[in-house]
Amino acid sequence: MERWIGQETWDQEHRFVREASKLAVKALETERPERYMWIDESGVATTVGSRSRRHAPQAMRPLWIPPSAGWLVLDKRAQQLVADVLILLTLAERGDTQQDWVRNLGRINTSALPHCLTQERTDHLRPNETAGVTQRSPGETCKGGCPVGLCPYPPKGQHPYRVELGEAFCRKQRLLLGRKTSLPFGKRPKWQNAPRWELRGYWRQMEDRART
Repeated sequence: MERWIGQETWDQEHRFVREASKLAVKALETERPERYMWIDESGVATTVGSRSRRHAPQAMRPLWIPPSAGWLVLDKRAQQLVADVLILLTLAERGDTQQDWVRNLGRINTSALPHCLTQERTDHLRPNETAGVTQRSPGETCKGGCPVGLCPYPPKGQHPYRVELGEAFCRKQRLLLGRKTSLPFGKRPKWQNAPRWELRGYWRQMEDRART
């Protein structure tokens, strides 16, 4: 594992690839793959799953990650990574033609993350805009200098190619950031630099979007 993680070119990999590699190492170290890994982002984000204090020995499990595994059992770092991977893919996997898809996917094929995932989100992703009311093109609401240029998020009523994130999933993302008071429990992933209050506001809007 040390040789794999320590490879010289690792800093050139996509930030999410690096984060996923750390989680994969934790899965091997703890022998709890369902806590740190997932089969498919869309599948795990739409499956709540369940937690239990009883875990059968790994050798006795028919599958390394059971199909019933959902986001509830994931470590908080894995939950936050799944959420932002899905946001990024939702920004890219849209368009009226195959050429649109190829162009957008090419934009995220870089080691740099868009500013809407590393800095303030709400003003650029605008999750509460509604289809048919406001028509925007990808890149129209991006922060200046963004290396990707795909904001805003698809409006409500325009079903994304992947999945619409559920209310409970979005609420958990907000709770993982901590409450309004300065408690030490909430934490941002290392790639997020926006204030926690701004990130909480974004996920509250995503909750509202899922509710309506």
